[in-house]
Amino acid sequence: LAAAMLVGCGREPRYDAGVAAASDTRDAFAEVAAVAKQESDVEIGFVFGSSGLLREQVLAGAPYDVYVSANRAFVDEVVGAGFGDASTRDEFAVGRLAIISADGNELPSEVLEVAGNSRVVIANPAHAPYGVAAREALQALGLYDELADRLVLADNVADAVRVVQAGEADLGIVALSLVINEPHLLVEESLHQPILQTLVITSRGSDNPAARAFVATLRSAEGRAILQRYGFTVKS
Repeated sequence: LAAAMLVGCGREPRYDAGVAAASDTRDAFAEVAAVAKQESDVEIGFVFGSSGLLREQVLAGAPYDVYVSANRAFVDEVVGAGFGDASTRDEFAVGRLAIISADGNELPSEVLEVAGNSRVVIANPAHAPYGVAAREALQALGLYDELADRLVLADNVADAVRVVQAGEADLGIVALSLVINEPHLLVEESLHQPILQTLVITSRGSDNPAARAFVATLRSAEGRAILQRYGFTVKS
């Protein structure tokens, strides 16, 4: 169904290139696509979701020209299976975890330590890299077992933000990029493995100039500045 969003009723692509991307990139990539449109006159269509589930779609032959994951290993799997152009594989940024609360107020620095009976939402670690990082952070703090029966597992990190905003959880450990303009508390990077944002142009998209234009825009000075504005750490 997600892949079908990129296809019109006559099964002709609605966009010049289709990008399957980890949901933490949603807001930043909208701006990158606008720059690509302005500079290269290309229309980029997106399907956002958890990196693991999108990987499965790519491996099943979904019509994506670029795959962007928050886990480098998932991109390696796509390349290893012959569905990605290895020469285009790139770790272009590092994501950050942040904590948000349902009431939207500023959070104290010890928020996780005083979580009490709070319901905490994270992306599902089974297929979402941000969920894996959130679990690692909780384990490093010695809180995972204590909170395990009150953890809410969201489909992806963008859905975890929605769960908090809807009041269905008290706290959320989510992607900084999705809450950069809202009250939040950064999670110390040393508490989890790096969240390596990695892309690859798929075998399907290897001859698509629009796919390469989007990636070039992302790698450009303007693209890197957009990513930094959304809290990503980018390569110099």
